[in-house]
Amino acid sequence: MAGAHSSSTLIMLLILLLLLLINNGSSHEECKESPCGPNQPLIKFPFQLLKESSQHGCVYPEFCLSCTKNKKTMISLPTTSGPVPFSVSEIDYESQSISISDLNNCLPQMLPKLNTSLFQFYQFDTKLATTVVFFNCSSVRNRHLRNYDQSSQESQDMITCPIYPTNSNDSVLELDLLSCTKMSQFQFNAPIKVSDLTLNRLSLRWPELNCTVCEAEGMKCRWNNTGTKGDIECFYCNNKHKKIQIKKCHVFATTGK
Repeated sequence: MAGAHSSSTLIMLLILLLLLLINNGSSHEECKESPCGPNQPLIKFPFQLLKESSQHGCVYPEFCLSCTKNKKTMISLPTTSGPVPFSVSEIDYESQSISISDLNNCLPQMLPKLNTSLFQFYQFDTKLATTVVFFNCSSVRNRHLRNYDQSSQESQDMITCPIYPTNSNDSVLELDLLSCTKMSQFQFNAPIKVSDLTLNRLSLRWPELNCTVCEAEGMKCRWNNTGTKGDIECFYCNNKHKKIQIKKCHVFATTGK
């Protein structure tokens, strides 16, 4: 009987040790603030890094980032045709904005399909129009339009991406769009810098997340995996102190159209 008792005790100790190692390992991963590769944005809260293509375990799938084999940063965002991966070029944690680009170098074609309810379009200038008009310029059959937006070598390639975005008050004549066909127009929830779209760039802003309580105690923030979205908790990276749960943050945004 004594031998059986000793074996049970040993098994229990091994299980506790294993759980401790798993917990420490999880905390260690959350404490990491490293990029996918050289010249890539730093990944930290509120974003979570996925090691696999599955989004299991992410409290907010729209905050899940992944690294490609070429060490590039990727984010998957919902569209009307399902989740679509976008390249992440910059994350500004101070202004709470993230810059993305379309992998096919045609963001104007993807923008009307974007259907995120978490991110907001980043407001650059309150004077910018909120209505974006999209033209199909496939009939032009020239690599570039003859307007001021097309003067740079980085300008939109009209062969590979014939969908051209404009502000609602822009002149069709000045933009050389007489040969193009108006497709649709969308009213977005915040002003958009349309000139960035032609360069395959878009900045999105995430709502404010209050981590001041954690920072004041020398701790870090992470999503609380209790099953309730919006809950944040403070934690120490060494796991030697108790965690503090913060009340639910109201994370919301209107859709992109």
